[in-house]
Amino acid sequence: MNNDVDNLNYILTHCREMKETIDLFGDDETVFMENSTYQRACSFSIAQIGEAVKRLSQELIKRYPEIQWSFIAGMRDVISHGYHSINLGKVWLSVSEEIGPLRETCERILKDIS
Repeated sequence: MNNDVDNLNYILTHCREMKETIDLFGDDETVFMENSTYQRACSFSIAQIGEAVKRLSQELIKRYPEIQWSFIAGMRDVISHGYHSINLGKVWLSVSEEIGPLRETCERILKDIS
């Protein structure tokens, strides 16, 4: 469980960094689609989150099925290995709609297991 705490905190760090990136560039899909620096910053954080998700225990993953853990891990694989085939629309969807709920759930999980 201690490893889960470390990995959840790592996920939260990258959720916060992504929020800072959004605050810097703006919450606008057009800006995201036109700015490769914005795209890379968010993609890096998504990849790091996905890597940490892969290290979470199966016990924790089963206990919190409301999060699509396998989708998050899969996004990491696409970003890390997809090279020129990354769908920026899906990345934006993750950034704009999924990171906030993920952050909130990870904070709740940390409270539950502490």
